[in-house]
Amino acid sequence: MTELTPRDDIKKRISEILKRVDRLIRAGEIDQAMREIIQAKEIDPRNVYIFAYAERLSYLKQEHDHHQEEEQTRKQAEEAARKRDEELRRRREDEEERQQTLLEQRKREQDERIKGKLKEKERAEQAVSLEQLEEQLRAAEEELQQQEQAEEKSKEGLAAHADALARYKGELVRVWQDGATTPIEESDLKELRWNLGISIEEHSKLTKEAQRECYLNAFKEAWSSGSITPERANELSDLRKRFKISPEEFDSIEAEILWRIRTSLQPPTVVLVDDDVRLLEVVTQTLQEAGYNMKAFSTSDDAYRYLKENTPDLIISDINLETSTMGGFTFLEKTREIDRLQEIPFIFLSGLTDEVLIRTGKELGVDDYMTKPFSDETLLATIKGKLKRFRKLREARQKKKG
Repeated sequence: MTELTPRDDIKKRISEILKRVDRLIRAGEIDQAMREIIQAKEIDPRNVYIFAYAERLSYLKQEHDHHQEEEQTRKQAEEAARKRDEELRRRREDEEERQQTLLEQRKREQDERIKGKLKEKERAEQAVSLEQLEEQLRAAEEELQQQEQAEEKSKEGLAAHADALARYKGELVRVWQDGATTPIEESDLKELRWNLGISIEEHSKLTKEAQRECYLNAFKEAWSSGSITPERANELSDLRKRFKISPEEFDSIEAEILWRIRTSLQPPTVVLVDDDVRLLEVVTQTLQEAGYNMKAFSTSDDAYRYLKENTPDLIISDINLETSTMGGFTFLEKTREIDRLQEIPFIFLSGLTDEVLIRTGKELGVDDYMTKPFSDETLLATIKGKLKRFRKLREARQKKKG
């Protein structure tokens, strides 16, 4: 058997330590993993993978400590809420007990008064006739029936008002179908509102609902018919004015339409991050010639500043970024913290094929992993496939919402 050189022995020891670190990370043993990384640094201070794991562990440690603080705060809040609930329950029980005591006392007092009256009647030798008792019972029954009838009328009134609101909403939708109401329609609505007993507050609320509903229908119809196109984008503003819709309303619908317009006019935007300037230039030129809009950065810090303000269609980043404050793993996690970037395809690049490294990237949610060197055909096919899958997922989600 060939004897290991000192360097081979160091690599083997480092590989074993990193595998233990990987298992400890998956087990949530962050502190033990950090101690293992410190030992690895002492053995091989210049190993880039050790620093990549060290950076990853530093980030996880911060997240772990943050989660612990949140958990402590949550437990304190729950304990405080439990004490409040216990105090409220105790007070409620005390109040119920006090009310029960008062009821029993009043009942005893009432019983005493009744007994006293009976004794007075007995002393006066007066007795209540059966006919009088029946008359009192009939009076009580009539009073109860009147109360039940009043409650029934109240329920009928609420149901009738609900029908009136539905009828008025339907009329509002009808008159708003072609846009803002005319003076004649306003007059008719005012008369209908008076006849149906619709309040000013109810009128305002229902009008806003009808405006939005009609605007949405017109919006969808215009898009389907092609009235709103990239060449006639001003139709969108005219449509809002027609239905008196503020730009802030229905942002989600308009954002989706505008996104489709944007993708039909502009090529997909790809963010590329690599501290190898030569590779950065070559890949950028290749993708530009393939029709992509390229945003190339030599540091993850510059790329992250761009991503905080912009939304690309795909992100490609090297793992080992020696000139950046964030390595590839941290850069991926930071981008995933931005809601609008969570589903953007993310591809890792690396000069080495390491099972632990690849598994770590996949656990963080990376969409693909490419090993340098790679061919232009492989790169273009990977990007095309990721963009196609992202587009289908987005369309499926939009159909589900619709």
